[in-house]
Amino acid sequence: MNQKNLDYLKEGLKYLGFGEGLNEKLTENISQQKDQFQLRTVNEYGPDKVNYVLDFKRGDQSDMYFFNKYTATIKAGEPDERSQTFYPKKNSGITAKEAYNLLNGRSVNKDLTNAEGQPYNAWLQIDFAQKDERGNHKFKMIHQAYGYDLEKELAKLPIKGLNEPVTKERLMQSLERGNLHQVTFQKGDREDKMFIEANPQFKTLNIYDDKLKKVFMEVGHKHHLPDSDPIQKQPLKESEEPGKKQEQKKEVEKDQEQDETPKKGRRGKMKMGV
Repeated sequence: MNQKNLDYLKEGLKYLGFGEGLNEKLTENISQQKDQFQLRTVNEYGPDKVNYVLDFKRGDQSDMYFFNKYTATIKAGEPDERSQTFYPKKNSGITAKEAYNLLNGRSVNKDLTNAEGQPYNAWLQIDFAQKDERGNHKFKMIHQAYGYDLEKELAKLPIKGLNEPVTKERLMQSLERGNLHQVTFQKGDREDKMFIEANPQFKTLNIYDDKLKKVFMEVGHKHHLPDSDPIQKQPLKESEEPGKKQEQKKEVEKDQEQDETPKKGRRGKMKMGV
């Protein structure tokens, strides 16, 4: 068994958000010298469970194994489920948590390289209305030239602590990973717990109140928060269960207490096919 190759694969699982729980099964399968094999695991994010199937294959001309792809599947309400296959490259790419966020319709920011090896940056969002020749959902690509400025949009909101560089950087990293992030809106002595997520397609941020109801606010002026009812609440859909939303809130708070994966820089670089 190629120990260096095994260690490299373990490192890839860790950085892609699968932790170390699969290391024993990974070692066992490689020691059996299988041509290819799959590992399965489940991650829980609040009330949601995501099933992952990871595909490994041995090289044709060596004893090296490669982590070629993984498929993430989440229930999107009975009997529906959503699935997407992702293709890591050199131990980087879409992480397990980012896959969950994408399957929930949110956007993730990545540094990418095209077929010619040229780097570029873009926001990715799954297009559930279209599939490619492999049956995978296509991605909407929102490039820098489109003009979405996350930092500028954040500056329009009265977010407590945004003037602190570390707080601001952590918030931006979280939103770029596609997370729903808890913040505090402040005006004078008044504070409101809110949740935000990036919406690059419409060059804005989606805002939710402390019960995870989507809200609409005037954000044209920095730190503008009217004294009268500042929030227009979108009615709660029948399918949106209060209990599930409470679990989602707990997951957001838990996610912000600890990093999802060790950092390899602000964004993981990857090649397209994601």
